[in-house]
Amino acid sequence: MIQLRNMENNFLTWTDILSQANNFGYRLNQALEKLGIKSICKELTICHVCVRVKSNENVTQLKKDLSSTGEIISSINVNGREISIIQLFSVLRIDSWEVKGIELPYPKSNHSYEDGLEHVEFVLKEVSNTMDNVRERVLEIVSPININELKQNYFYSEDEPQAESDQKPNPTISIKVDGVGIKFHAISIQEVVDFNV
Repeated sequence: MIQLRNMENNFLTWTDILSQANNFGYRLNQALEKLGIKSICKELTICHVCVRVKSNENVTQLKKDLSSTGEIISSINVNGREISIIQLFSVLRIDSWEVKGIELPYPKSNHSYEDGLEHVEFVLKEVSNTMDNVRERVLEIVSPININELKQNYFYSEDEPQAESDQKPNPTISIKVDGVGIKFHAISIQEVVDFNV
């Protein structure tokens, strides 16, 4: 049974996440429009959406709640903190995209977060799984904006997460627009953690 938000502890629940999906989808579309890449991204798959939670206690509780709505397919330390990937039994709709994966990280100690949906990760088509190739394709997608403009006008980063396991490499480009994270990588997170969809 899906719990409602625990008012005493103000915990984020799966019900809260579902209630945020429409607004988050609207904000995602606005961010993609601003970058001029909405039509391209409509042709891509979102393999997962990230849920940020500000307290460790809430992450633990939410992870327990999500285990009844999906299967935990990975739960390992990545870049120094535990990140869980949950494969949902039913799709989560973010606008026209059907999403099956949820990323649930424990918070970084030196960061503050708003509880809720934070970013999506698009899977690029026919791109080799290296940072150079991911970067090249992303810059093709966002042209005529160049990398310097992205860094100047938006949050832009490149990351190759270091996981304490034998999972596949996951070079990722991130762009944040008006608080919405848009990430790109060459293979789905399910493939990264060796989960057969």
